Amino acid sequence: MKDLLIVDGYNIIFAWDELKKLAAQSLDHAREKLTDILVSYGKAKGYKLVLVFDAMYTDEAEKSMKIGRDCEVIFTDKEETADSRIERLVYEHRNDKRIIYVATSDSSEQTQVLGTGAYRMPARELAEDVERTRKETAAYDHRNVLKHGGQRNEVVYRVQDEDVLRKLEKIRRSK
Repeated sequence: MKDLLIVDGYNIIFAWDELKKLAAQSLDHAREKLTDILVSYGKAKGYKLVLVFDAMYTDEAEKSMKIGRDCEVIFTDKEETADSRIERLVYEHRNDKRIIYVATSDSSEQTQVLGTGAYRMPARELAEDVERTRKETAAYDHRNVLKHGGQRNEVVYRVQDEDVLRKLEKIRRSK
């Protein structure tokens, strides 16, 4: 079972300078940018991601949408804060056989989730790990391309024995 990363969306947006500037122009764009960043990060780290946004001061009912297999974006109910929804998620998953991380810089929220057995991840720490993971992924992709001489990752570029290549080609053409 994949580790679970629960993110307090607006807390992270207003803690990261780039997203805070974007939010001043368009909160929708800041949410989309954060979602894109975290979906890529979650995929690279192997996390199941739940991104929670506050809708407490709207007249909306709770909305949820899936992005791929391992990401869910939740907009809380009109009478629920993101903090209370996050606490409920941690409580619901506390007996799963997985590690639960909660990304927020809200100290009272951090204390609450620590008491339930989750790990806290402050916004600064999440930003640093996102950047480190992005660099590692880019370096891996670059090394992989160089390793294969810029060629695609096909058997023909990996097998050195001409006899084996001839036999494989014969099998391929026989179909």
